[in-house]
Amino acid sequence: MSDLKDFLEKRVRVISTDARLFEGILQGYDKSTNIVLSDCIERIIYSEANEPNQEIEMGLYLMRGGNIVCVGEVDEEQDDELDWINIKGDTLKGTKNPL
Repeated sequence: MSDLKDFLEKRVRVISTDARLFEGILQGYDKSTNIVLSDCIERIIYSEANEPNQEIEMGLYLMRGGNIVCVGEVDEEQDDELDWINIKGDTLKGTKNPL
């Protein structure tokens, strides 16, 4: 968790335990790795060529630490070259174990 301080006020990507992808500016976090993202969007990437990807604006978004798999800083230069609407990919599997 101490490494999150290096990401404060920077654009990050977050993958959740239910395989969702979020992107936003890290505004804060706590000892439980609960995080606050501003200007947050959720990216939905489809594997089917005929289904358009989506970007859903979430605004200010709070994520519980128990729902976070990883947080990484966005390389803005590399990100500018990506066409997120047309990228296709396989569906990620959730990371939670069945009860």
